[in-house]
Amino acid sequence: MATFVCRVQFLDDTDPFNSTNFPEPTRPPLFTFREDIPLINQIAGVHRLLKAPQKVGGC
Repeated sequence: MATFVCRVQFLDDTDPFNSTNFPEPTRPPLFTFREDIPLINQIAGVHRLLKAPQKVGGC
C-alpha cells in the first residue's frame, strides 16, 4: 500500500475579488492519498477535511 501526503485546499473562485465569504486556510491541512484507491473515491475525504461549502458533485 503506497501513499503520499500533500497539503490540500479549496479555492472558491465564484468571485475572485471577494475572499471574505469562505476564507482559505492560512496553512492548508495535510491529506494522505493512497495509490491503491482511485482518486474519485478519495475526494469525499478531502471534502470533509476541508469542510468545503460546495457539494462534492459540483467539484
